[in-house]
Amino acid sequence: MDLKKSVIYEVYPTSFYDKNGDGVGDLAGITEKLDYIKDLGADIIWLNPIFKSPFQDGGYDISDYYSINEKFGNFNDFSALIEKAHALGIKVLLDLVIGHTSDKHPWFLKSKQEKKNKYSDYYIWTNNIFIGGGNTIKGMANRNGNYMVNYYSFQPALNYGFNIQKKENNGDPWHSDEWKMLYTDEHLEPLRKEILDIILFWLGKGADGFRVDFANSLIKGDYDLNALKWLWSKFIGSAKEKYPEAIFMSEWGNPEDSAACGFDIDYFSHCSRGYNELFRGEKGSNILPAFECGHSYFSHEAKGDMSVFINYTLKLAENLGKGKYYAVPSGYHDITRVATNKSAEEMKCIFAFLLTYKNLPMIYYGDEIGIKHNFKINKDGGYIRTGARTPMQWTEGKNRGFSSCNGRLYLPVEKRKGVSVEYQKTDERSLYNFVKRAIAVKKANSALDYDASLEIIESAGYPLKYVRQKNGQKVIVYINPSDEEYAISEKIKKVLLVENVAEKDEIILKKQGILVAEI
Repeated sequence: MDLKKSVIYEVYPTSFYDKNGDGVGDLAGITEKLDYIKDLGADIIWLNPIFKSPFQDGGYDISDYYSINEKFGNFNDFSALIEKAHALGIKVLLDLVIGHTSDKHPWFLKSKQEKKNKYSDYYIWTNNIFIGGGNTIKGMANRNGNYMVNYYSFQPALNYGFNIQKKENNGDPWHSDEWKMLYTDEHLEPLRKEILDIILFWLGKGADGFRVDFANSLIKGDYDLNALKWLWSKFIGSAKEKYPEAIFMSEWGNPEDSAACGFDIDYFSHCSRGYNELFRGEKGSNILPAFECGHSYFSHEAKGDMSVFINYTLKLAENLGKGKYYAVPSGYHDITRVATNKSAEEMKCIFAFLLTYKNLPMIYYGDEIGIKHNFKINKDGGYIRTGARTPMQWTEGKNRGFSSCNGRLYLPVEKRKGVSVEYQKTDERSLYNFVKRAIAVKKANSALDYDASLEIIESAGYPLKYVRQKNGQKVIVYINPSDEEYAISEKIKKVLLVENVAEKDEIILKKQGILVAEI
């Protein structure tokens, strides 16, 4: 599978485009806007969950894996989306949430029953109501036991077993380990078969693959990775026997471990080494204060340090095998909007980096026009994350072009002038037009492919400077997020991308200056 020129675009379905005017985004709306995504230059879209769900956690609490949530549409709408996406050369990844279900899922309702049945072992239960352990919920079933959850109380953990055989309770009778099933236990095979059937069902419906939620958490206590390798070889290996081009992207945050388990792509997150130091270091720029390192590298104040990220990605370049990729996202649905405390010029520096550095770039919808975080809203279990899920802004008109609804929208739009596709398309120097140009440059130059070499010339201070090479083409990248000016003495053959650069006797990289050129 060759994704060396690919750009991923994440779409949050409730907030992308409302076709039927009910105030909530839908599949038909996404289909209508696929031309926009194609024109921007992205060729893979990741859709957050579209399955039937009580929506207590934004769809990450599934109650039926084989049905589409009515708020988004139906199978005809899904088929139309797939057909148009493929006609435009866009691959569609669905969100595979298989670490837990909703507590309203029929599997769980049967698993709760006192009498032993087919679904009793589909979820992780202690063997006695008075025995705790892990994140267990007590007293919510007739069954004599407590069920484990992955996060919220309404998200019971599916049972893929444990990779722990030793006793961990120091003889404490209230925390027995006897209920923990080994991951190879044959009683867990029906669930594994069920999950594989779900994967094959959606690939059969035309999906090109999956982003897998909490991919590293399915088997509990797997500290040596052996159990997860075993499990994912069954799921991914079996799926690729029938659909060899299927793409599996993990929410893991560790590309080496993810690749070892068979995934094609893993993306950096707020839990990943070095990611926060790029552009999520300042106060209010991250989902937890603990992740805020104080200063971002891509900030006009020029106090950041991205050495951890640089060193880690250089290591990844050596260690990841062919056909394995890591992605660096501008943002995603679980984290504060990247534009929140940044100017449009700083955002251009961020996108220049994402689209020229060695990685698979991933754009969160709306980041390309600079939508900021809304810290005042909370809906569907999102809490602070809700502010990153506000509607895409298409025009300067009613509801910013997201919906024709006369009532209340699913979430409110921003009110700042100019933060819309319509407005920015007409401004040659807008963030949107810069991102579009940068993607076009990436696609047109082999030296910016994922598999092109990377040589870091300067990363300890400012400006950032690195060289990419492939097939005889050599491209140098200068990015200056700071408010200082720098002279460039490099002999340039051809300018590929430029912003905030002056040329007199020498080339001057002005504040937030960017130069990508052949040398």
